[in-house]
Amino acid sequence: MRTTFATLFVCAAIAATGSLTAIADSGGSSIAGANPAVKAGRAGVCQIGPGLGSTLLVPYFEVDLTDINGPNTLISVNNGLANSTLTRLVVWSDWGIPTLAFDIYLEGFDVQTINVRSLFNGNIPSTGDGADLSGFPYCGSLPPNHANPALTPGEREQLKTALTGQAGHIDGLCYGDSYGDQVARGYITVDVVDECSGLEGTGPVFTPANLAYPYFAEGGGSAGIGIVDNRLWGDVVYVDFTNNFAQGSEAVSLWADPDEFTTSNIFTFYGRHSGYDGRDERVPLPYRWDQRFLNGGAFAGGADLIVFHLPNHSASSPISCGTTPVWWPLDATIGSLDESGENYTSYAATSFPNVTQRTSIGTLAPPYDFGWIQIDPGYEQMWVEPSLSAQGRLSAGFNGFPVEFLCDKSPPAN
Repeated sequence: MRTTFATLFVCAAIAATGSLTAIADSGGSSIAGANPAVKAGRAGVCQIGPGLGSTLLVPYFEVDLTDINGPNTLISVNNGLANSTLTRLVVWSDWGIPTLAFDIYLEGFDVQTINVRSLFNGNIPSTGDGADLSGFPYCGSLPPNHANPALTPGEREQLKTALTGQAGHIDGLCYGDSYGDQVARGYITVDVVDECSGLEGTGPVFTPANLAYPYFAEGGGSAGIGIVDNRLWGDVVYVDFTNNFAQGSEAVSLWADPDEFTTSNIFTFYGRHSGYDGRDERVPLPYRWDQRFLNGGAFAGGADLIVFHLPNHSASSPISCGTTPVWWPLDATIGSLDESGENYTSYAATSFPNVTQRTSIGTLAPPYDFGWIQIDPGYEQMWVEPSLSAQGRLSAGFNGFPVEFLCDKSPPAN
């Protein structure tokens, strides 16, 4: 007789806690069960998928800083509407700390491609001559065009050290986890904005993490620069020439809705920075994920999971080296089944400790090569992308499958 995934999770939790209550949400559903009403969101507004948004999320990037043929990340930021727009790109560390910010101007239906390695060489996307920036305040004094390399040597070194988990070259502080290599890791956001803020090569001020400056204005007021304008789409490709690998998927398009996401005490994508007061008006990410994995046979090259996990804590500043953020390590309930829906296996809750990471299924060591895994961080936002590699011959990347959403949940005190 086959045992269902939900039953196995229930049994495992009862064995661990002696109580079913510990694994029931407010609606009474088991930890592996999907509530159809929640999945639908508020009339569908909580659904996330291909489309146009006011924010793009690249949930993970990696760049080998010592080998030009090693891992690298290519992204595109695209304007889906006919009129021009202004956006602000922020590069975050794997601890969710801003390290670099700059503006990108897009003509109607424009496509801006970015080789992330180029940023570490100080080369920033630059608006061409003749662009009409008159409709965007402060672009005269802080224009989005640059003579490259636009970052100073010190700023470039700061970016490299911050995103490889070393003491920052300029400030001596730490921004992320150290893997003991020279691979820079983090994630990227791109927001539609209504004025120029300039290039900030270190310690960026004009980012969603800074409440001293109202990057977003609650209710769409005029004080902030981040606006509701659903027009962005994009993609991300991970390449590794040495191993003949490339995987890719669409960037996560986060749409904004002032009617649904403006009130206080609701989850929004950037809500952790502002006490969940709804000022960013962006749809939150889902919180429970299922994804299939292949870790043998034709895909003996391995299977990885890219896991992006936002803590509900507001901490997003660099810290003294040798310490860790107050929320670290992030944890989740993690379990898998084989393809027959049997042989439940649980894994360490801290298997994905950072805001973003790429982790080999092999390090989790499931007792089968083919199966599926569920990751449940509780009421915390998450995005998951599996990638598969086959001995330098072929590879594939795709999004996982979200099964629970946060639009009807109340966030914790922040």
